[in-house]
Amino acid sequence: MTGRSSFASAVRLFGANCQRLHIRSNTSSLIARQVRSSAFATSSPAAASPTAPRRSFFSEHATLIVAASSLLAGAALAYKFTPLQILTMFQEKLPEVGSPEEAAYIDRVEKQLQQSRIVKQMRAKPEFEERRMWVNAPEEYQKQAFLAGTLSGMGKFAVPGIVFVNKKTNQIVSVIHVGSLLSGFPGIVHGGLIGALLDEALARAAILPLPGQSAVTANLNINYRAPTFTNQVIAIKTHVTEFTTYKSLVAGRVESAHGHLLAEATGVFVVPKKYNLKSLSDM
Repeated sequence: MTGRSSFASAVRLFGANCQRLHIRSNTSSLIARQVRSSAFATSSPAAASPTAPRRSFFSEHATLIVAASSLLAGAALAYKFTPLQILTMFQEKLPEVGSPEEAAYIDRVEKQLQQSRIVKQMRAKPEFEERRMWVNAPEEYQKQAFLAGTLSGMGKFAVPGIVFVNKKTNQIVSVIHVGSLLSGFPGIVHGGLIGALLDEALARAAILPLPGQSAVTANLNINYRAPTFTNQVIAIKTHVTEFTTYKSLVAGRVESAHGHLLAEATGVFVVPKKYNLKSLSDM
């Protein structure tokens, strides 16, 4: 009996030393279970090893918490997000349609768009003409269009973007706010939507030197450089690199409002010979 008690006491002492040395917190309970299952273990309460303290939620999920914190901190530093923007990226409760809160939501998005760094920079360049995206297009187009119609509204494209056009250099900068419902992974804009935005923005520039102010996409290549977070203002900068009377080659890039590169693309846009397309200059 004395030998078994001494062995159990040694086990308890070893487990306590492990905890003090910050070896695994469950070492004591692990050894205690081995002792209880061995031939030397006793069934008396005095010989049983004490239960190891239960690990807290933070200690069990330390790696996940550190990773998430690093991601948020990196987003704040690289993209210059405010704490409110970071919180609303991943979880945002949208107001009911027609409520006073809806009007407040739209006003907030419009203010964020108007006060963005890129909009202020572009307004300081008199060579660029400013207009709102989609608002001058025919109502029938707005209802049927994927970006202008289907994806308009709270949590998506709550307000029309702003377009800056330089017809002399065939350059366009399109600025728009992307909402929380446009995500693929939570808090990150769907890659397909980035592709659709690039397609339309490149086409907007491609038609500038073409006689009919219209064209269709023949080729589109996209390289994604960084995740595009939701609930932020992004800029799509495009310019024509080469053109003829029936074809335009265009290059463009998606950036955050502070100039962080998110995606790059090139496209080829052609004028179909057998179809008479309507002008897309009001997109």
